[in-house]
Amino acid sequence: MVRIQYVGHSSLLIETSMMIVIDPYLRGKGREGLSRYNPNAALSVKDIEEAGLDVILLTHGHGDHFGQTFELLERTDAKLVASNEVCEFVEKKFDEKRLLRIEPDEKVNIDNLIVSALEAKHKHGMEGFFGDILGVLAYGRYTPCGTNMGYLISVEGKRILHSGDTCIVRGVNNPDIAFLSVDGLRTMDDKEAIDVISRIKPTIAVPIHYRFLRREKLVEKVELVMKQTKAETLFRKMAYGEIIDF
Repeated sequence: MVRIQYVGHSSLLIETSMMIVIDPYLRGKGREGLSRYNPNAALSVKDIEEAGLDVILLTHGHGDHFGQTFELLERTDAKLVASNEVCEFVEKKFDEKRLLRIEPDEKVNIDNLIVSALEAKHKHGMEGFFGDILGVLAYGRYTPCGTNMGYLISVEGKRILHSGDTCIVRGVNNPDIAFLSVDGLRTMDDKEAIDVISRIKPTIAVPIHYRFLRREKLVEKVELVMKQTKAETLFRKMAYGEIIDF
């Protein structure tokens, strides 16, 4: 069985034979958080530490995705899967042996877990130097964006897509569940999301990355079209802390 908890924003906690967190932008401040943190997140660093964390996956290094990665690495023995640039940043503080580098079209195997990196692309030039500067202004500390990626996670016969921050999704078909960033600003708008869902045909599609930016109406447009077209994909909005078992 695979259990997925929607932590908030773009963060997921996946429980199989191991515990995996994606983009851990969590609840809490001070030692656990950033100057700008995610107060509505379902879990804190302490919660995830107590759950027994094995793997951290970072789609890229912007503050609302890098989140409390340093704190989790300090408190657990988890391995970090991230781009070359993000790993170079992290290895200044942590053992290189804990860092698994990945770039688009590459794979990392961790026991029975297979992580495949997919191409991703922000809107409006958020990659590179410009995106890093905005990250410092927004989150109060520097983390490099690095290569922006989505992940296809294969575990226990299930395929889980996390799109990362992107307006494109390529290289995947028929995942069991797809977590798609839909905010229309840095990621997909409603038309792009509908196109992606119709092309990749996930069994379940879950919108993420939209509540923090108050883009609920955009997601409602996607939901309405999915209902009107009677799409085979189940479009499911998840509340903070909600769990899917499959």
